[in-house]
Amino acid sequence: MLRAGPANVRNIGIIAHIDAGKTTTTERMLHYAGFTRRMGSVDAGDTVMDFLPAERERGITIQSAAITFGWKGAQIHVIDTPGHVDFTVEVERAVRVLDGAVAIVDAVAGVQAQTQTVWRQAARYGVPRVVFINKMDRAGADWPRAVADVERRLRARALVLVEPEIEKPAAAQYSNAELRCWLDAVSMERVAFDLAADASGATVTRHALAPGTPAYARAAAARARLVDALAAVDAPIVDAFLAADGDAARVPAADVRAAVRRATCASQACSVLLGAAARNVGVQPLLDAVVDYLPSPAEVQPPAGVATGDSAALVAFAFKVLVDAQRGPMVFVRVYAGALEPRMALVNASQGVGERAARLLQMYGGEPQPIARIGAGHIGVVLGLRHTRTGDTLLGARHASLAGARPAAARERSVLHELREGPAAAAPVGLRLHGIRVPAPVFFCAVEPETPSDERPVAAALAALLLEDPSLHVAHDRETGQTLLSGMGELHLDVVRDRLRRDLRVNAAFGPMRVTYREMAARPAAAAHDYAREIVGRPARAGVGVAVEPCDVDENVVEFAEPRALAAAGNAALAADAPQRAEVLAAVGDGVRSALLGGPLLGFPVVRTRVRVTSVAYYDGESTAAAFRACARQAVLQALATARTALLEPLARIAVECPAAGVGAVLADLSGARSGRVLALDDADAGAKLVSAEVPLSAMLGYSSRLRSLTAGAGSFSLQVVGFGPMTQQQQDQVVKESRGY
Repeated sequence: MLRAGPANVRNIGIIAHIDAGKTTTTERMLHYAGFTRRMGSVDAGDTVMDFLPAERERGITIQSAAITFGWKGAQIHVIDTPGHVDFTVEVERAVRVLDGAVAIVDAVAGVQAQTQTVWRQAARYGVPRVVFINKMDRAGADWPRAVADVERRLRARALVLVEPEIEKPAAAQYSNAELRCWLDAVSMERVAFDLAADASGATVTRHALAPGTPAYARAAAARARLVDALAAVDAPIVDAFLAADGDAARVPAADVRAAVRRATCASQACSVLLGAAARNVGVQPLLDAVVDYLPSPAEVQPPAGVATGDSAALVAFAFKVLVDAQRGPMVFVRVYAGALEPRMALVNASQGVGERAARLLQMYGGEPQPIARIGAGHIGVVLGLRHTRTGDTLLGARHASLAGARPAAARERSVLHELREGPAAAAPVGLRLHGIRVPAPVFFCAVEPETPSDERPVAAALAALLLEDPSLHVAHDRETGQTLLSGMGELHLDVVRDRLRRDLRVNAAFGPMRVTYREMAARPAAAAHDYAREIVGRPARAGVGVAVEPCDVDENVVEFAEPRALAAAGNAALAADAPQRAEVLAAVGDGVRSALLGGPLLGFPVVRTRVRVTSVAYYDGESTAAAFRACARQAVLQALATARTALLEPLARIAVECPAAGVGAVLADLSGARSGRVLALDDADAGAKLVSAEVPLSAMLGYSSRLRSLTAGAGSFSLQVVGFGPMTQQQQDQVVKESRGY
């Protein structure tokens, strides 16, 4: 199947807020493309894209799913992404490899919180977007307001390509009959969905509009607005408009289509289409827009350092890993140059180890099919890669950047060792593509095997989940002996708990849900450490002095004193021109940063702390990089213990939508029991209210149940961690007591 040239390929993602209709829209795409005989339903739990049991039970997308189909001569790779904030890393790794995206907006709710988040994620990677305003059949649907929302909240120039033929008052509900006909402002045609003859919506007809009719007048007005919006970003359309004597309706459709494509591909504007996927209306024009207005891989600037062409060496990016019980790790890759073939020798440039591709697959939701090749611009799955993780770069063994490099043989380590000590240190080689941004986890719970015989199965299951989900973290608390599992939110960890027990069938007990804190130096302090050990019969010696103090920036600051101050008395080994100076200071810096990963109070990462290396003692013949790393780490830990670290708690910005009748109870709960700070109270849709507030994340545990109680089940909320703030001494003492048990 993966035979189309890059110019005929579209790599797109479906992105939106939860419950905007992403999976429903994707199911219609598959049906109209001839891939499925019937359309799956999220409510019935029989969709192609949501194939995990947890997804079908909850009716939400939990992990991104890929599928490939053809449409009008183009081969489209679609990745359906989750809309819940807990699974935002799935969106992050999807948009990292996409060339375009379809952002779905609810015509009733408008642009919602997670829509803004995924829009920013796509913008960060320069991904052009098409907007599909969905749920036009719902009561309260108001597409002009939704378009205004796109321009105001997403700060995008909207190019409205279609409009309903029947004009209705704002928020008035469209009947099925009224949804049947639309006006295409690009082609000046009536687009009709014959739902009476074919309820699936597969029958679509187009007819040119006759001048002088009311429909033509509405389409001409829509065309004028479209050309006016294009004129602000596209010079050729201005020339075409002037050539048509200033009549936008007379501008050739080919010129308008080309202008829309240029503006969309350059991310200067976004094409906007309307429809109701659940009523089988508007999806075919959306597919046409994907082919017509979103770029192919051949039109996208390749990553820095990647050479393209028929003879280019392989460069591929691993953006997702799934662990299958029979097949082992299934690595999803985007090929940027060259081609992947079975049994091909590869180098994992990020890990610095050799790999071999055993088999190649193309995914259809949860069903893989073997293929013979993954060409440039395509997305596929590789089996047989034992050491590749999300964000790794794969190169052909003869890639030019590997000249003189010798990939190491990967060391095999037990899963228990991996969980307790972390993955083996990587030694990167050759060209490496930009990785994936993974947010830090904010919730955690303890995971323990129920019996000693369950320890290894639990460790193996956790290792598989960590390989699949880079936003999960596992740490071993040496003081308590507990294994701590960290994730992005309550739902995230709840899903992980279900998968461990039901899908991976391990016997594990889970502790209560808690939030992750941060530590910072409470006051200035200094310490010096002398390291002297014998390793494998050889002496290893080093000395490091450091000073720590709190600072105002969120990130830690690591500084070094002047070269003369760093050098040991009577020893010029660390002078500015000494050959070993760079290696020594790099090792000291690594040791300092390693110490800041876990503070002395509760082992949480240390932030907002300045570390100044004041002295370094170098001993000829005895000092090694490993000795300096260990010495610097101990010096920083001693200084932090003297300075006494203070806890910082995570703060969340939440948006609560609730009926007007329940807003008083919601406000009282947020500002009272949850110690929150209300930021704004706005009008939402259909008489509802939207409350924005900043609340300590720890106060949000169990908030879903409380909100349902306060609003009789009518309230909903979304939250996003925005930073960390100080705690009172009483609050800190309580957290320490709960964590330590004393």
